[in-house]
Amino acid sequence: MIEAACLCGNLKLQIDGEVPAALTSCNCTSCRRYAGLMAYFHPSKVRVVAGAGSTHEYSWGDKLLAFVRCGECGCFSHWRSLDPGQPDRLGVNARLFTNVDIGKVRIRRFDGAETWKYLD
Repeated sequence: MIEAACLCGNLKLQIDGEVPAALTSCNCTSCRRYAGLMAYFHPSKVRVVAGAGSTHEYSWGDKLLAFVRCGECGCFSHWRSLDPGQPDRLGVNARLFTNVDIGKVRIRRFDGAETWKYLD
């Protein structure tokens, strides 16, 4: 099981699965600002552990993603799909993994700002 937590520990994620073969560094407007390093999982494999009202969600533009952060320390933990055409994908900020050395995982660069293609 992969575990993740925000800085203050009020928001935790428990992921039933293996560490992905690669993480994604995206240059879209949101990812650049959040500085996320994304790992993707099926939503059924990710358990969010947080008290009621202790997370905040933000969605903008085409409203296809909801970005989730801790309401206390502000750490961006994950995004969830609001797109009815792609409900089976959830992006977790791997920088919050507590029991995985992400320095050993390949990082793929994704051009989410223009071409929507991997750059490697």
